[in-house]
Amino acid sequence: MPIRRRINPWPSFSDLFAALLVATFAGFMMLSVSYQSELARFQKAEGATTKMRQEANRIITDIQRALSNNSALASRVRSCGEDTCIDLDIHFSEGHDTIEDDQEQDALKQVCGIIKSAMDGLQPADRKDIGLVIEGHTNKNQPQERLTPREKYLFNWNLSGRRATSVLYDFKECGLITPQYNVEAIGYADSKPICVEASKACDEKNRRTTLLLRADTRSIQSRLR
Repeated sequence: MPIRRRINPWPSFSDLFAALLVATFAGFMMLSVSYQSELARFQKAEGATTKMRQEANRIITDIQRALSNNSALASRVRSCGEDTCIDLDIHFSEGHDTIEDDQEQDALKQVCGIIKSAMDGLQPADRKDIGLVIEGHTNKNQPQERLTPREKYLFNWNLSGRRATSVLYDFKECGLITPQYNVEAIGYADSKPICVEASKACDEKNRRTTLLLRADTRSIQSRLR
């Protein structure tokens, strides 16, 4: 009686290698397609971001030109990372958050009108990709009256926030208001000084309001997706 050969339930090594090779190739192709898709999306977002930065720089140039023709509101332009900051010399009274000088008030309204006009020249979707941040800053000075440790710590933070929102309100009055425009206000107290010398001139420089125009990368990427 012939001996029956036992059937091996396992595939041969060559079959396993071929299957693994096919699976690896298929996975590579899927990853390649996914990578190309993500790369294309990234490049599109990066191109849109670059465009928005160029628009932001154009708006800043218009503002600089207008400020140079208006001596009522002095300004300093400086680089802050990939963005550009404009420090406005708005003179708040010590410990207060209202603009009392009429010339400065009129000049601030003019700046607001320039920004609004420049942004209105953009498409609505692009307009929201340009972020306008109003930053309030103080010097290190504290009021003379007795304060608790909590009040002392929070004083300049609250004051810088009120000064930023004071400018935000004036901008709202001239038409720069959310959600039509991407505008926000934030106070930094004395955490971002321009100078550190113990002098009255340095205190005046640090007590400022900054306008920051930037391309909102997160908004651009969210819209493109």
